[in-house]
Amino acid sequence: MSEAMVEARSVHKSYNGIEVLRGVDLTVARGEVTCLIGPSGSGKSTLLRCINHLEKHDAGELRVDGELVGYEMRGGKLHERNDKQICGERARIGMVFQRFNLFQHLTVLENITIGQIKVKGVSPEAAKSKARELLARVGLDNKESQYPSQISGGQQQRVAIARALAMEPKLMLFDEPTSALDPELVGEVLDVMKDLARSGMTMIVVTHEMNFAKEVANTVYFLDGGVIEESGNPREVLTAPKSERLRNFLSKVL
Repeated sequence: MSEAMVEARSVHKSYNGIEVLRGVDLTVARGEVTCLIGPSGSGKSTLLRCINHLEKHDAGELRVDGELVGYEMRGGKLHERNDKQICGERARIGMVFQRFNLFQHLTVLENITIGQIKVKGVSPEAAKSKARELLARVGLDNKESQYPSQISGGQQQRVAIARALAMEPKLMLFDEPTSALDPELVGEVLDVMKDLARSGMTMIVVTHEMNFAKEVANTVYFLDGGVIEESGNPREVLTAPKSERLRNFLSKVL
C-alpha cells in the first residue's frame, strides 16, 4: 500500500480561460497533516475541491489512496467515472467548508445522521449512536436537539466536523474552517482539529492560522498565482522562508 494518501502531479485548472492552477505537484503522506497557505486567489481552495472532484481538473493527475480521482483507466484511456462512483469516492473524503453548510431545517443530531442513513445505509439507531459519540468528541453532546440557528458559529463548525467524521473518511479536507468565525470562537474549532491530528487522521487544511500550521502540520505548501512557491517543514518555512514572495506574505499575516 502506498504511503501517500494524496498525490497531485502537474495539476492544471482554468476558469473562463484564466489558469488558477498551473502545474501543482503535492504529496500528502498517510496520517499526516498538510497546510496550504497563500493569498486569496492563489488556488488553494480550487486544489482542495479538485481533490474530491467537486471541480474537475483540466490536466495532470490526482490520486487519493492510490486511486485516480474522478477517472478510471480503461483500454489505455482515461474515462470519467459515473455519478454513483464519484459519490462513492466523495463519501470517503470528509470536507469541511468555511460556511458550515449545515441543513438549517434539521437538528444537530439529524445533520449528522442523514448522510449515514441515506448514503451508507446505516440503520437510524446505529446512526444516532455514532452521532452522539461524535458530538461528545467535539464537546457538543448537550446540543443534539437544537437547530443550527440556535448555536454559535464555532459550534456549527464543530457539528460540521462531526458530520464529516460520521462517514468514516480516510481523508479530511478543511477549507479555511475558521475564517467565518468570530475571533473568540476560533480556538474551539482548532482544538477539535488538533485532536483529530493527534488521532492520526490524514488532513489537508487551507488556513490563515499560521500558529496552527506551525504547531500541527507536518508539511506546509505556499501557493501563489496557481503554483507552489515554497514547501517544507512548517517550523522552517514559516520562520525562515527562502522566497521573497513568502516573506512578504508572512509579514502581512503574522
